[in-house]
Amino acid sequence: MDLHQLRVFHAAVAAGGFTRAGEELHLSQSTVSQHIKLLEDELGCPLFLRVGKRVQVTEAGRVLLSYAERIFRDLKNAEMAVREMNALRRGTVRLGVGPTTLTYRLPDVLADYKRRFPEIELIVLAGTTEFLLQALRAQRLDLAVVMAVGPQPGLSMKPLGREEMVFVVSQDHPLARRRTIEPQDLSSLRFILYEKNTVMQNFVDRYFEALGITPKIIMEVENNEAIKSLVRAGLGCSLLPLCAVENEPPEAGLRILRVRGKPLIRRLRLASAGAEVFPRAIAELAQAITGKLAGSGGSKKTMVNSG
Repeated sequence: MDLHQLRVFHAAVAAGGFTRAGEELHLSQSTVSQHIKLLEDELGCPLFLRVGKRVQVTEAGRVLLSYAERIFRDLKNAEMAVREMNALRRGTVRLGVGPTTLTYRLPDVLADYKRRFPEIELIVLAGTTEFLLQALRAQRLDLAVVMAVGPQPGLSMKPLGREEMVFVVSQDHPLARRRTIEPQDLSSLRFILYEKNTVMQNFVDRYFEALGITPKIIMEVENNEAIKSLVRAGLGCSLLPLCAVENEPPEAGLRILRVRGKPLIRRLRLASAGAEVFPRAIAELAQAITGKLAGSGGSKKTMVNSG
């Protein structure tokens, strides 16, 4: 077994087939098949099940995949660590983060990081928690700021603070002059929420369930700025992280509401691929993000122009 065979195997898993893996690696389909066959012969068990033009990973293949990803991660970290020891301080650090956290909470952190490490290429990928965890497993990210989820085998998930989520209505809404509302007030509202079966929407669903409310969802939108525009237009209300609305100017036309005695707090995690020792460039970024977000519970502000 050699690194090239492992890279071919990893590409075949990621691509879901030998032909697409060959295209990504600039190899013929037959060459990919030959490498996989040699690997299977050496290990004495099949790594894929051929189903039509696609392949499915066997249980043995999944075990090998977890070790292969760890090997590639350690090789990358070793290379960066050696470069740093030689004072080259060059390399690439890849961060994944949700759009809200990226927009409202991390610009200063990332700008300071670039000033301190000008020769490090910082690549930032924005997306949902499930997208970022998948990218982390596929070795496309070094770190990811995600929402708290269940156990993630092979990944390290460190607590990274909290964010309050609040209800947002337009300034012309009948509830706009109130600071707090009761759970039953939610029953008549029309909601602009997030796409179904995402970590965020599942989190929101559990909150409504705990309140005994079935929300009337009229739109599903993932972009917070788009949601705010729709709320301003009076098309519905929404639930947004406080950081996305707390600094809106008076003329923005939004109002914040909270359910009396029922705060909604989402918890953030700093996810990584489980490396015991990070290269300095990655460790410094992790420390900077942790310093900014850990232990935070949102601003003490309670309203945006509560009226």
